[in-house]
Amino acid sequence: MTVMTNQQPAVYFNYVAGEWTESASGEKLESHNPATGELIGYSQKSRVQDIEQSIDSVCDTFRKSDWSCNPKRRYEALLGLAHKMENHIERLARILTMEQGKTMRESRQELAGCIDTLKYFAGAARTVFGRSVQLEPANLGVIVKEPIGIVGIISPWNWPALLMIRELAPALAAGNGVIVKPASLTPAISVEIFKLIDEVPHFPKGIVSIVTGPGKSIGAAMGTSEKIDMISFTGDTSTGKTLMELATSNIKKLALELGGKSPNVLFEDANLDKAIPVIGRSIFISAGQICMAGSRLLVHESIKREVLSRLTRYAENLCVGNGILETTDMGPLVSQNQLDLVEGYCQIGRSEGTIVTGGYRLTGKDYDQGYFFAPTIIDNLTSDCRVVREEIFGPVLAVQTFSDEEEALTLANDTEFGLSAGVWTENLNRAMRLSRGIKAGTVWINTYNKNFPEAEFGGYKQSGLGRTRGVDGLLEYCETKHIHFEVEEQAD
Repeated sequence: MTVMTNQQPAVYFNYVAGEWTESASGEKLESHNPATGELIGYSQKSRVQDIEQSIDSVCDTFRKSDWSCNPKRRYEALLGLAHKMENHIERLARILTMEQGKTMRESRQELAGCIDTLKYFAGAARTVFGRSVQLEPANLGVIVKEPIGIVGIISPWNWPALLMIRELAPALAAGNGVIVKPASLTPAISVEIFKLIDEVPHFPKGIVSIVTGPGKSIGAAMGTSEKIDMISFTGDTSTGKTLMELATSNIKKLALELGGKSPNVLFEDANLDKAIPVIGRSIFISAGQICMAGSRLLVHESIKREVLSRLTRYAENLCVGNGILETTDMGPLVSQNQLDLVEGYCQIGRSEGTIVTGGYRLTGKDYDQGYFFAPTIIDNLTSDCRVVREEIFGPVLAVQTFSDEEEALTLANDTEFGLSAGVWTENLNRAMRLSRGIKAGTVWINTYNKNFPEAEFGGYKQSGLGRTRGVDGLLEYCETKHIHFEVEEQAD
């Protein structure tokens, strides 16, 4: 099943001031393939000194270059990076799969999303519009959008390429200087993309930097730095709360995309032939390690038996294995810690509900080399069960039943999160009522997990602050300034 590549582990450096540099400590972090246990690379175990040097470098380039006031240059730079990624997509997909564990199909999908996002924000760089307001006969207000300044991006390990580019592209399009701190589990794909940035001549050397290392030290240093004007973070809610506290050092702006516990609400008139595979994919894609995973299924009581039967068949027919194989449908979890976490939640589900399928680590033969877990469905759970309420970040679907629309809406909103939701019904009026009533940043109707760079994404409640993608995503990285003109009357 699994494939050992026997490649020499790569060494990845920080990118600071347009140069590839070793960390001050000289220490390295290891990256391992979660499917095979292979050592695939080393990255820099940076210290606070390294991030401070990076911040100083970006500040200096931002001050001296024309980047902030040259939208055409920014357009050419982002478009150039998109073309570079297109030319290297298969190589990058292989690196992403070996480092994170997801299937090659998912890696190609993620990288295609990066390219699309870069192209969209390349165009947006040339359309950062303000407005003018005639205030009085002799007074004119000009409202301009300016870059915030220096942005720190802390990106996650689950979709490490797309969730970095999703923030990097609008931050650069708006004219900011940027420092990226990728997740320590998946630094390779981020640094590989920065190697392509280094080849695009339209990027001023030093306007963008990447520093790898532990979040508790260098991520915290970014949060407290008085030279960083904004932090963009994608990850768990508890870390987001910590960053909010750290950001009070200079009242820096925050953009946070945090946890989710998203429901698919399945009514009795839904098209099950379409819904079942989409709902299954919404929870088992990337082994459930995705913030918008459809991790709760709210199903009408009249169709529950049929739905569970179909979903069980879907889950049990998935080919779980090494993502590098084109026949694999679901890869491993990213680490032993994540595997232990998912196993713990399934123990809770077993004691408080009913395991319909899965609920165990896959073992034997090549499975023993990686962190593989069976696609899992748990039924008969109460609303106060941790499996229902907490983000698991694994291939575990929690099932609840409702009897009418009012109960469905109550269950959908009975969560501290509000990132996304799906509603499945042929009744247009019901779809509109539910989409307005559910407190989530995105509600999909008769589909799920459809994302486009043109359309904003973000969370309600403890799922985050601000919006990414679209016009709002660009404006997140802008300051608004009022320039006021008073015109003197011409003397007679």
